Amino acid sequence: MYGVAWFGILGPLEVTAAGRLLRVSGRSQRELLAVLLLRANRLVSIDLLIESAWPHAPPASARRQVQNAVGRLRITLTGGGLPGDLIETRPGGYLLRAMADELDMLAFERHVEESRRASAGQQWDKAVARLRAALALWRGQPLPDLDNDLVVAEARRLQERRVEVLEECLDLELRLGRHHQVAGELAALAEEHPLRERVCALLMLALYRDGRTAEALRAYQRTRQESVSELGLEPGPELRRLEQAILTGDDSLKPEPAVLSPVRPRQLPPDISDFIGREGVAEELHGLFREGGAGNAVTVVSIAGQAGVGKTTLAVHVAHRLTGRFPDGQLYVNLQAYPMAPVDVLARFLRALSLPEADLPRGLEERAEEYRSRLADRRVLVVLDNAVDEAQVRPLIPGGPGCGVLVTSRRRLAGLPGARLTELEVLSVDQAVNLLARILGRERVTAEPRAARRLARLCGGLPLALRIAGARLLTQDWPLERLVDAMADERGRLDELSYSDLEVRASLALSHRGLSEQAQRLLRLLAHLYAPDVAAWTCAALLDLEVAEVRPLIAELVEAQLLAVSGTRYHLHDLVRLYAKESGTQDPAPAVARALGGWLALAERAHIVLSGGDFATLHGTAPRWTPAVRERGAAIAEDPLAWYDTERVNLVMAVRQAADAGLDELCWDLVASSYTLFLTRAHNDDWEETLRCALAATRTGGNRRGTAVMLMGLGLLGAYRHQYAEAVAVLEESVDTFRDLGETRGLVYALGVAAHVDGMLGRYEQAVVRHEDALRAHRARGDRGAEILLLRSLGQLLVEIGAFDRALPYLEQALEAGRAGDPRILAEVFYWLGQLRLGCGEIDGAEAAFKEMLGISEELRDPREEAEARYGLGLVRLETGALGAAIGLLREALELNRPLGEPLTDGRIRVALGMVHHRRGEARQAIDQLSTAISIFAGLDTPLWQARACRALSEVHGDAVAARRLRERARDLFLQVGSPEAEHVHL
Repeated sequence: MYGVAWFGILGPLEVTAAGRLLRVSGRSQRELLAVLLLRANRLVSIDLLIESAWPHAPPASARRQVQNAVGRLRITLTGGGLPGDLIETRPGGYLLRAMADELDMLAFERHVEESRRASAGQQWDKAVARLRAALALWRGQPLPDLDNDLVVAEARRLQERRVEVLEECLDLELRLGRHHQVAGELAALAEEHPLRERVCALLMLALYRDGRTAEALRAYQRTRQESVSELGLEPGPELRRLEQAILTGDDSLKPEPAVLSPVRPRQLPPDISDFIGREGVAEELHGLFREGGAGNAVTVVSIAGQAGVGKTTLAVHVAHRLTGRFPDGQLYVNLQAYPMAPVDVLARFLRALSLPEADLPRGLEERAEEYRSRLADRRVLVVLDNAVDEAQVRPLIPGGPGCGVLVTSRRRLAGLPGARLTELEVLSVDQAVNLLARILGRERVTAEPRAARRLARLCGGLPLALRIAGARLLTQDWPLERLVDAMADERGRLDELSYSDLEVRASLALSHRGLSEQAQRLLRLLAHLYAPDVAAWTCAALLDLEVAEVRPLIAELVEAQLLAVSGTRYHLHDLVRLYAKESGTQDPAPAVARALGGWLALAERAHIVLSGGDFATLHGTAPRWTPAVRERGAAIAEDPLAWYDTERVNLVMAVRQAADAGLDELCWDLVASSYTLFLTRAHNDDWEETLRCALAATRTGGNRRGTAVMLMGLGLLGAYRHQYAEAVAVLEESVDTFRDLGETRGLVYALGVAAHVDGMLGRYEQAVVRHEDALRAHRARGDRGAEILLLRSLGQLLVEIGAFDRALPYLEQALEAGRAGDPRILAEVFYWLGQLRLGCGEIDGAEAAFKEMLGISEELRDPREEAEARYGLGLVRLETGALGAAIGLLREALELNRPLGEPLTDGRIRVALGMVHHRRGEARQAIDQLSTAISIFAGLDTPLWQARACRALSEVHGDAVAARRLRERARDLFLQVGSPEAEHVHL
């Protein structure tokens, strides 16, 4: 049973039974137990046991003596509280049964297997975390006090296995770019194993990547001298090749891109098959990147030219040609697709470079620093399309010379330091005719050469105009002369215009007028949406039609090359968008409101599916466009987060557009309906942006209810970010506003959030009163979902302050009510039940609760909940004295939490790790972990956990004066928050 038995052989023999260290006396019993453990879950024959005990001349009574020894060992183990059937008698021998969470050797191998599964799925960080958890189980040399030949041989095998796994772990960490962090560990390992060539190779690579080339070469020479001296052999060919590669600065020694970033960014739009007329300038641009920048400067190339001249097409074509030169990926953004500030672009790029959302810095400077750091050792091409000015571009330029930047703009960006400027001219008549031939077919153009040249001139040599004209000719199957005549008749001066936007506008007008009336209307309405791309349902909402009715209109726009398609998504070229906006006078507001209402309906549906109900959410009276749910409801039901990932940018833009349109009721409701999506993905920046945008809209519109809901949202966000002072201010205004409005439901929601914040700030009595008031109000209203949240939160609060008897009924009610609700809330209930059982000394109950939580978190693939569950199980192991298992679980929890950036969880895990190290006699590690935890809690202003960490450090600290000061500080903090734990701090 978990937490009852723990056997340790990865170090001195250790047996723990029900939390107490069990002494196994006598050399023969210890050797017998060691052999059975080394072959756990396998039959160990009596003959092998005899050979093990008497390798040379076994006595005649050897069989009987082995049987008696096994009997005595059983008595020792059962007397210590272990199950009587632990050692089974089988025909011919014995079998000791043990699970992976009962024997450190099995736990070690389980972690290694899980690591390899994670590696197979390219989950590199998780793979390293599993290997580090495996290695943490080791307490020293296996079974050092036993000199039995079989045990010694098996111990040697285990020691070799540990080094192999450590090499595997360090290799993975090197691939992840952690050369600086592992160089010291590799140096110590090389000192311990001077003839292991793989260790030497890893050390050389780490030092070289860390800029310590001379040290890397000295490491090679040390291993070579050792090999020649001890074995009379030169190092193997791989190590010799590595030395040569370091000497020549071989690029292949850089971190492998496939591991540095599990998914290398490949954001370029597709290249075009009929690229023509720009071969010379494309070759020139390619050459600029081959030459590279001056010294250590990044190569920056800027393409300038008027609208429609083909800047984007050229840039994308050149970028695709440069894929080999920039193997670590390509980042792309259209800076005019919708309002894009550099701080937002950096967030987008950092996500593409595998930075977790929770780790995103908040400010422009911090994001720029993180961006430059992530690209410092990589070769990535950054394509910035349609830049407005130099100020927009500068923060997006990487710092490393291995990267390149390709910028397009309608302006000459002469203010970019070191940039190579290229002015893109219109196509010559011959080049334009060749492009038409590619579009229409050579035969068709050569059949009307005069008309082709006239058409090229009328289009002004602009590729966009030529492509639109070509598409028109393809779809209508007109002769070229007819289009030329039509253009000349309609615009008598078109053949005289060369560069102005009128050329593009005229070409667009021709295509536009060839559309059906409904397709024209759809194009105009699409142009008024802020969303960068849309699904078919959005088009249907704009026209208030069924999706099936709107698909032919979409196809009509796509065929006319007025609407671009990518999979099931559609977007307008920015020039087409500008033209379409100008082309009609009809008020787009009702259509836009329908589309926004569609996003509202879908966000609400995704929230309900994700949460298991419409819990703890207030809604407004803005109309929903419900056909969107009929169209996308099934996909949302299958995977609401996949839908959200696709529509995330559109949700943010919809909030902005609703605010700008004065639709304050729709605006705040859309934010309220989306908060679980933002929260689940830890997209806190988006959540904050939409909250503040909607708050401004509701204040401007005098919408006090919406204002109160958005203030409550900001309070909840502040609580998640542990910014409690900010949360208190907005929650007080929210509570007061709800109370003034007589909005009972909103009031109790806000009180619930405020109660949680009170608890985190140590205002426990106030927090309990607020929780209980809110709970009574929710029950009166029959809001079951909110009731579950409050029951869990109140139970958590009471567990935190040690009021276990009061907490238990609330958590049991939450458990009963929550089984049919949001599984994440259910997982949290199990977590606090586990903490309660642990606090009451009910180890088995705690184990069961944490295991339930772990099962839910693994099914949800939720690293946040999994980290908490493994932390809880680590506490169980700590409580039972299974310290090897405890440290493995806790380090695994720490690694899982690292990319989430959850400081409170990080601090709690470190407190537990500190106590494990203390009990293992590792004072320095214990002090380091506990000191770090105190700093974390002080930064979060959480006095209860700060007090616990201070008390723990006082038990560890070797300085009596410092220890007393820590106890005094802990007692004062406990008293400050009214915790009964103050009574247990003895000065």
